[in-house]
Amino acid sequence: MIAALRGAVYEALKREEDIVSMYDTLSKESKDEVLHRFFHDISEDARRDIHMIKRLNLQSIVKFGLSIKFQAPSCKVDEHMAKSIKDIAGAKEQLKIALDQMNANIEYYEHVSDHALSIDVRRLFRILADKELEHKCLLKALEDLIG
Repeated sequence: MIAALRGAVYEALKREEDIVSMYDTLSKESKDEVLHRFFHDISEDARRDIHMIKRLNLQSIVKFGLSIKFQAPSCKVDEHMAKSIKDIAGAKEQLKIALDQMNANIEYYEHVSDHALSIDVRRLFRILADKELEHKCLLKALEDLIG
């Protein structure tokens, strides 16, 4: 069981590192300062998730259960921010890239959660899926605001 959990956590860590890399790239490529900060803030939130995942003690989870804390995203989306974006076409393209990756990660985390044998493993991957859903919500909110 530990080996399967280790593999699933390793895959989650790899996915989160890929997400950070993607957000960093989107941030650097953003022509608008607002969009640059938006992707940077989501990247920082994903970095905190990586830090939490790296600190997991899998044997303790199996023996004693799961005890972790996540922070809410620091990124905000509002109409004023969306209206200040000048490169709408570029923003839409970047948001599509990010949303596609979010959807893939949510699907993976939900699949692992649905099929895990341990309640704590199910909880862990449900939390990871929920974190990705928070990021997806931010991305979709911005996408809706820019039209």
